[in-house]
Amino acid sequence: MSPQSQSRFPRLHQPEQPPSLPAWMLDPPPARRTAGDRIATALLALPGATALRRRWQVRQDRHRLYQRFPNMMKVAGFAVCFAVTLGLVLATYALRASTGQP
Repeated sequence: MSPQSQSRFPRLHQPEQPPSLPAWMLDPPPARRTAGDRIATALLALPGATALRRRWQVRQDRHRLYQRFPNMMKVAGFAVCFAVTLGLVLATYALRASTGQP
């Protein structure tokens, strides 16, 4: 290969070179445990919870509801979002009407 064609390709990282990434990227902090993670861990710590979960997964053929009925879940999600939004708008309207503001 000619020197011109070699310059067109990016240089690959050589193992003997130190990495140019900052330390926090090379050794990131552990992921934060959310409230959902803590609740799931607590529920799975109950006696028989793992066996029950395994049986449920086998019964569902390891497919989640949104995987088995994707379009139905989209319609249901839309309906839930609409109902929540409508409830919030009506609650705001009722609070404004009760305070007497125009």
